Amino acid sequence: MLFVLSCTSAWAQESDSWDWKIAAYLWGVGIDGNLAIGPVEQDIDVSFSDILSDLDFGSSVFAEFGKGNHAIHFDYTYLRLKPDPTPLPNPPFPMDSTLATKMTINIFEPAYNFRFGGPGSAALVLGARYMDIEMKMTPDIALPEPFPTLPISDNSPLETGPNWWDYFVGFKTHNKISTNWDFEFYGTIGGGGSDLPWTLQAMFGRRFSNDNRLGLGVRVWGIDYSKNEGIMDEYTKIDLTFTGFMIGYEFN
Repeated sequence: MLFVLSCTSAWAQESDSWDWKIAAYLWGVGIDGNLAIGPVEQDIDVSFSDILSDLDFGSSVFAEFGKGNHAIHFDYTYLRLKPDPTPLPNPPFPMDSTLATKMTINIFEPAYNFRFGGPGSAALVLGARYMDIEMKMTPDIALPEPFPTLPISDNSPLETGPNWWDYFVGFKTHNKISTNWDFEFYGTIGGGGSDLPWTLQAMFGRRFSNDNRLGLGVRVWGIDYSKNEGIMDEYTKIDLTFTGFMIGYEFN
């Protein structure tokens, strides 16, 4: 009985104090899906082997602050992507016509965590995610001059910059594997400006004597967004799955 009371008292003292962690990660992203601006569509398939040549930059910063069963976290992700040009369909476009795409993506996620057993335990997550995407498609039509029957008549870039909020529910787990190693899982699903956005993340952590961690893992995100203003030139579609390895360092 004395042992139980002592442990309970120690846990109560620990739960009454604030805890925090801040982490920075690099994310190497492969992409699979479909993009469209107006009448022009592009299928994208960037495998992990293409990441070094196609990914200009990808990073994530995460911060969590909590006390007892309650915590809030913030996650900011920045991606700048430039997949290799892909062929335009023939017909209607002439042979050897291609389409090059550049994307800049900013993602900001604030969320509330209810930690069932206090710090380091499984948690129910309720949050929001702001998506801001700048997309530029540049066609290279293999014609000496404009051809009026094509969906687009010249090589001028097509640009769009949609942004929206999604709202989600998620679940986190934290499992200690050994004295120095642990495993974390985080998954979400939601709705809002896009159709059923979802995320999965699995991370192994190597904890050091100062309680900081080196993290190694995988993150997968699914986005399905479309917007149609009633005329074809205003149509935007972003249906992509981002998959890649993450490496980072966490301060506690």
